[in-house]
Amino acid sequence: MKLLWPDSLAGRITLLLLGGLMLLHFGSLWVHERALRESEQGARLERMADQLAMARAAVAPLPEAARDAAAHALSRPGLEIHWDRVAPLPAAAPPEALAAAAARLGAGARLGWDPKAEPGHRVLGALPVDGGGWIVFSASWLAAGGGALDHGGISSMVAMALGIGLISILVIRWITGPLRRLASAADRIGRDPSPIPVPMEGPREVRHAASTFNAMQERIGRLLEDRTEALAAMSHDLRTPLSRLQLRVGFLPEGEDRARMEADIAEMEAMVARTLDYIREGHDTEPVKPADLAAILQTLASDAADQGHDVAYEGPGRAVLPLRRIAAKRALSNLVDNALRHGRPPVRLGIHDQGATLAVEIRDAGGGIAEADRARAVAPFVQLDPARGGSGVGLGLAIAQRFAQASDGRLELGAAREGGLLVRLVLPRQAG
Repeated sequence: MKLLWPDSLAGRITLLLLGGLMLLHFGSLWVHERALRESEQGARLERMADQLAMARAAVAPLPEAARDAAAHALSRPGLEIHWDRVAPLPAAAPPEALAAAAARLGAGARLGWDPKAEPGHRVLGALPVDGGGWIVFSASWLAAGGGALDHGGISSMVAMALGIGLISILVIRWITGPLRRLASAADRIGRDPSPIPVPMEGPREVRHAASTFNAMQERIGRLLEDRTEALAAMSHDLRTPLSRLQLRVGFLPEGEDRARMEADIAEMEAMVARTLDYIREGHDTEPVKPADLAAILQTLASDAADQGHDVAYEGPGRAVLPLRRIAAKRALSNLVDNALRHGRPPVRLGIHDQGATLAVEIRDAGGGIAEADRARAVAPFVQLDPARGGSGVGLGLAIAQRFAQASDGRLELGAAREGGLLVRLVLPRQAG
């Protein structure tokens, strides 16, 4: 069905244009061929009638012994003439295809298909001669052909189809080019911190759509910048009172209350840091450079192991691909922290080569996340109470999700073999 009705706009327009023009060409060619054949048939029939009338007039005064030789001498290519005492055909109405020829030959003419040849390929006829006998003739061309298209017509149609198809593809690709650029620009929204305006070119409707899209893109950019600046300012300003609180807690005597207050302050600082990371993701200007993803995972595993956690890296010693190194480390660090905070040891990190992509896998042995809740788990500021301990702001997976989208990759959640959560960060080998 895709060949009969393509999925793309360019393919459908090309198919409709090609089909319409071919139908028009076929109809005009059929009418032209039919009119040409009818004209040619009429001229041939006129000449044959004149030749038969000449033969009948020539043999009428001759003795019977000389009539056949005289009649045969008047034969022409495609028309064989003889004289005979008896007509080779009975007196009957001629076939419908030969009715016009019988009427042109005059009264008494007999026409029919030669029984020795295939019907429609050879005509047998007879004309009465004054003084007795019949002019008997056979014509191989009369009512022959019949087809509307010959090899020349078919070749003309094929050549026209190829020409129309080639020109249609070039013209329609030129016409739909602005639409493809518009779709590409729409795909960049939310990924590119500085989206490129769509050129306003092409038909009037496409130019209007591009102008409207550029205006929408500017409004979305301003809204995102205002929101980002407000959240960043609020998160940044929170650090000042937190620092004062930490300083004052340092003057309190050692005890359980001081430890709890220090833990609360540390958790609030972590919340502020994660909020700033989430706001920063996708809006920083860090360039894409070749980086060793395996080295980043090994560093994160070593840091967690130094803090007493059961974390290990199991993968290749080197995996270089183009990415934003700081953003990648920030996203992977959040994934490792999530596994330590909400899962159970052991936590294992790995890399799997999938040809055009590399898949980073982080798995734990905790309770995991139910399949129905996985789509909600990657949303910002969403906490799943059964999987979380009531702490955090619900940004760990959201930060990794935004990094994956900005890198033309994807974040997948699944079930680990140990029963916990399996997080797969799939990244392309080539930068988009």
